[in-house]
Amino acid sequence: MAALSLLARKKRHAVLCNLTDHVLHVARISRLDERPVLVDSFAELPLGDDAALAQWLEATFPDRGPGYMPAYCGFHPPERVLVRENINTRRLEESNYLENLLAESAKLTAVKDWQVCALQPTDGVEFNANIPSRPGLLFGVPRSAARETQQRLCRAGLLPRRLELGSVALLGALTRHLRDAAYANAVVACEIGRTQTRIYFLARDGVHTPPPLPHGLRSIEESAMKELGVPDVASARIQLENPAEELRSHSRRLVRMLTRHLKPAIDYFEMQTGQPIGALFCAHLPATLGWLEEALSSAVELEFLVPDYATGLGLIGLELAPDAAFPHRSWFQALSLVGELAVAAAPAAPAAHEAKT
Repeated sequence: MAALSLLARKKRHAVLCNLTDHVLHVARISRLDERPVLVDSFAELPLGDDAALAQWLEATFPDRGPGYMPAYCGFHPPERVLVRENINTRRLEESNYLENLLAESAKLTAVKDWQVCALQPTDGVEFNANIPSRPGLLFGVPRSAARETQQRLCRAGLLPRRLELGSVALLGALTRHLRDAAYANAVVACEIGRTQTRIYFLARDGVHTPPPLPHGLRSIEESAMKELGVPDVASARIQLENPAEELRSHSRRLVRMLTRHLKPAIDYFEMQTGQPIGALFCAHLPATLGWLEEALSSAVELEFLVPDYATGLGLIGLELAPDAAFPHRSWFQALSLVGELAVAAAPAAPAAHEAKT
């Protein structure tokens, strides 16, 4: 994917930043022209809490001085589109071919001010006229969403030098992990948002993109309200973040609305492709709600995929600082962003679904 880059100058330290529907992940990273890239000082902050971010920056970079901190960022605008579509490479030189294809595929009325690109679904290489026509990953984000995110980060004291669609980096990191682990079956990856869940199937022929599920965390909170007999979503959220054993025993009921849509999508994919799905991976939920991901995996009778940080970080040029503990698995997507940068800056060839600058 083409990154949205503002500056190229590098400093000793920078901020890794990943914005999801629910939380803001921030961490400290060392300069990207050194190997390995060191990562530490992980924090999961509430979205929009500028005071919490300011406190973290002050504590983590006490000698940074005035001005902005450079940041390498992932974002997930709700308007984003990532869809598998047939790419006619003979038409790539036509004006607005990809934009019109995206508009037709996603039923958009206007994509005049959108960033649009097409990647091969197995190796992440960007399509060009020399590649035979075939299915590809067509993605797009409105540039207005990128500008708004950049301005938001700047107001918080961060200067985004790279702004990346986090979904693409996640799929690349998962593909690399499955390849290195020689995993035999397909995997379903879920990005659980507020009101919907985007799902992707990682298979032998690359990434497949079924329609989003019409339920997300809001449905889980509403189910918790009924199970717990509490009056509002806020009360249910507190108990979900601090689950008693009784609540955990009802976990399948909490994810029932998601399950009702996810299971048929899995069955349909397996029937259409003949490729069994063996595991489920979830992204975006905060660490305090990670137990719900395991509940969803159990409800659809799949293995719960947990990437191994201990061996995986070194393979993509990352290393934890000596006094840093491994972060929660919810950090896998955020770390995949800086992992893409580390691999891209290294002399080795890029791995599957590498984001291209």
